[in-house]
Amino acid sequence: MSAAVVCNELAVRHGRLAVLRSISLALAPGEFLAVLGPNGAGKSTLLQALPGLIAFQGTVELLGIPVATCPPGRLCRLRRRVGYVPQLHARSASILPVCVREVVEMGRAGVRGTGRRLTAEDRAVCERIMQQTRLTELADRPYHVLSGGEQRKVHLARALAQEPAVLLLDEPAGHLDFHWQEAITQLIGECWRNSGTTVIMVTHDLRHLPADISRVALLKRGRIIRQGRPQEILQDANLSELYELPLRVAVTEGRYSAFPEEAR
Repeated sequence: MSAAVVCNELAVRHGRLAVLRSISLALAPGEFLAVLGPNGAGKSTLLQALPGLIAFQGTVELLGIPVATCPPGRLCRLRRRVGYVPQLHARSASILPVCVREVVEMGRAGVRGTGRRLTAEDRAVCERIMQQTRLTELADRPYHVLSGGEQRKVHLARALAQEPAVLLLDEPAGHLDFHWQEAITQLIGECWRNSGTTVIMVTHDLRHLPADISRVALLKRGRIIRQGRPQEILQDANLSELYELPLRVAVTEGRYSAFPEEAR
């Protein structure tokens, strides 16, 4: 079975600043990779580079297609198979004059193509995704009046409406209260396990990782310093090195958390 995502010696520079250096990854279809790192490590840049949203050096293949040399038309079709949820700050929104259903349908419209009407099948997909993400009761509510957590759910649903082969998530539970952090984390885990989609999620907080994910990579100053199975990588010494702080890792039913040593 061919890999869903492969990158070799991926590098990104902003002028003279090296934001990413020598990143190499390979994910099989259906795997869930969490990329952990402190603020400024290059996590968001990595997600933007994978589908070619920013310039990069090295090689990236998505679903067997080389991104850097892909003709524009084919690259557009490839991106329709990649769901991307960028980092959203609480109440970032926006005063979009649309309702929840219309935002979700934007994801489906991207698959259908510019200027083409959604079919009954497309609308059925959107309804199914709203049910899955528990947004049905909010479907006709204006997007801009939603809470930050509700907005996150809507954008996750928008990406899922594409029925993506690869899903890229940038701090999906960041800047939310405890209730919404847990709700979004549980929802992401459900969607991954039920869909078989390949997921790459970046975060700085272990508590935002769903249970029983496939792999973890630790990103520090633009480099991956460790990668492998969670039980191998999410160890006290590795996390202490990553965050430059003495940490203890706890595991409960496949979920991870970390605490400063003095706090235990």
